Amino acid sequence: MTTSSETPPDPAPPTADSWSDVVSAALVGTARRSAPSPAGLPHVERDDPAHTLLDRAALAAVRARAGRPADRAAPQDPGAFDPAPPETAPLPDPRAARRLADLLASGSGLLAEWLELAAQRGLRVPPELLPDLLDRGARDHNRIGRPLLAVAGRRGLWLAGLDARWAYVLRLDEAPRIGAEEWRARPAQERHALLEAREPHLTADDEPLLQEAMADRSSRVRGLALALAARLPDSERGRLLADYARGHVRRGSDGTPEIRRPDLADAVLARALGVEPRADRGGTRREALERLWILVSHAPLAVWCGHLGEGPEDVVAFAAGNDDELLEALANAAVLQRDRSWARALLPVVLNRLTGEYDVRASRGSALLGLLPPDDQCAWALEFLRSDRRMPEAAALLSVVEQVACPWNAELAALVADTLDGVDRAGSAVTRLCEVAGSRMPPSLHERIAGSARRGAAGDDRPDSLIRLADTLRYRSAMHKEFS
Repeated sequence: MTTSSETPPDPAPPTADSWSDVVSAALVGTARRSAPSPAGLPHVERDDPAHTLLDRAALAAVRARAGRPADRAAPQDPGAFDPAPPETAPLPDPRAARRLADLLASGSGLLAEWLELAAQRGLRVPPELLPDLLDRGARDHNRIGRPLLAVAGRRGLWLAGLDARWAYVLRLDEAPRIGAEEWRARPAQERHALLEAREPHLTADDEPLLQEAMADRSSRVRGLALALAARLPDSERGRLLADYARGHVRRGSDGTPEIRRPDLADAVLARALGVEPRADRGGTRREALERLWILVSHAPLAVWCGHLGEGPEDVVAFAAGNDDELLEALANAAVLQRDRSWARALLPVVLNRLTGEYDVRASRGSALLGLLPPDDQCAWALEFLRSDRRMPEAAALLSVVEQVACPWNAELAALVADTLDGVDRAGSAVTRLCEVAGSRMPPSLHERIAGSARRGAAGDDRPDSLIRLADTLRYRSAMHKEFS
């Protein structure tokens, strides 16, 4: 490093074409470098060079934030993109379109219902609303992604290719078709998203891709791949786990379960379960039981029929009478493998064993219930509630019906309406019951609920939540009529 007593000459005043030039000047300092004069902006000169720099920086910042008019690209221009393809699906009624705009502006949770109604009728979203809808889907694509894809039309896919924030739409669309090689080339976040989107389309042909994903460097990808692989019971992995399951859990000569803990050093089993084998045969009892839990959860449920009992009901009764952990593992397997027949067999036993007269929120009961069709879920709730002939209180009713996360049938909705008609005091259970009913009760009941909100003797504190419920049902009723 050299020094000099001479003051270096000022450099020639530069021109600035960007905000970064102004920032560079600020970093160097006005004593060392003249303030740049951004091209295309009014010339500003102050007595103090620092003030000159600040004024010019302010002008440059305003220009940077204001942007510029968009260029018009003709199809023949180099680098221009093709216009959106023509649409074939019809648009909704203008009233329904205005309703969608209102739902997007308000952030309403009823957006998913609007999308479902439009998808059922083969309609598409008006093009001017697509950007806002795609933005909303980017924040909540796990819940509304699939119905959104159904109504986005060709223009929605076209737009999704122009903005990375909307790429989730492309992943939902391409997931059933993407090959292993292309999947492997994507970053971890996209690999996980593509597997999620592929879930409804899983077939036996997906086994090689899932096998590769189970060894992925991302733990999220590995976990999802294991869960999806459990839904392919006839796969090579499924047959392997079935053999292991038969060898580790059996009916003993005394009629009780005979359970053998897995060998933690078994590399074949560890790889099939997505865990690391131990280098030796050591390990704690807890580790072995955890591995056994994974084995029972992932082994095809059909392996237990003829092994622990004749059919699902016999197997469930055997587990319930002898081993609570085996019962819970079977319930976890039914949820993981999305098996409705096993869910039907497990539900009465699992729910009846829960603590509390009406408490159905523990264990895997709610998830098992969610596997059933809506009519079956409602029938279960009615049967459960009518096992006690007394009219349920709001809190007791809530603990049951909030598990029925689907549209309620007329009978279940009428029971809820009867209970709400009898309340005369506000409370957390009533408030929550009204919130749940808002999206699940048939909207045609809005007049009845409005009557319940108005009715009451002098001095009654009629809950405001009843008024809000009536308003929500009235709004939904109008929304449904716009699609009729």
